Amino acid sequence: MTNSTNAGNDHTSPLAGTVDFTMMYAAHAAFTRDLQRLRLAYERGDVRTPAARARWATFTKQIHIHHQAEDTALWPLLRNKALRPDEITVLDEMEAEHAQIDPHLEHIDNALASDNAASLMESIDTFATSLTVHMRHEENEALPLVEAYLGPDGWAAFTATIRKTQGLRGGAEFLPWLLDDASEVIQAKVLGLLPPPVRFLYRRIWAPKYHRIAGITA
Repeated sequence: MTNSTNAGNDHTSPLAGTVDFTMMYAAHAAFTRDLQRLRLAYERGDVRTPAARARWATFTKQIHIHHQAEDTALWPLLRNKALRPDEITVLDEMEAEHAQIDPHLEHIDNALASDNAASLMESIDTFATSLTVHMRHEENEALPLVEAYLGPDGWAAFTATIRKTQGLRGGAEFLPWLLDDASEVIQAKVLGLLPPPVRFLYRRIWAPKYHRIAGITA
């Protein structure tokens, strides 16, 4: 792809174990990519173009869905297990870090609306740092709890919740967003998890439409 920050969806080493966390790592990489693109759009002076606005709207929608699913369908599953106090603390920290997401998004929205360049740059950088710390915390401490206590079946139940929340219409946006700028390895792995009809829709309809709206050349 062109118009890319080369963020890549394989920026961290996946947790080794029985649970396939490919989708989680891919989502984290997509969040990083979008914030890098927002900063780049600011530096180029086109942060208020329709394409940049569309990319930001997609980012905010996907991060809300992602964290809401974790708060309602993942952390509660873990809390039902016989966790140690330090493991419960990890879940408390996950929820507390999620609670900081909306204020960061609001700061960026306000900066975009007010045309305050200094505030926008500061808000983007502050959020990018905060989100990166959260994602590494989740990968290093929360996902091992999923591996240890929920296993593949528990993880499958969680991902099924996300699919139900997204629905077919949501999937039409989610998959192209998730795989935008992903390596060929990650694209093949993610698409390999999907039934053939969904892969067909992704390649022929969903991805081209997403790239057109987001102003990205495939």
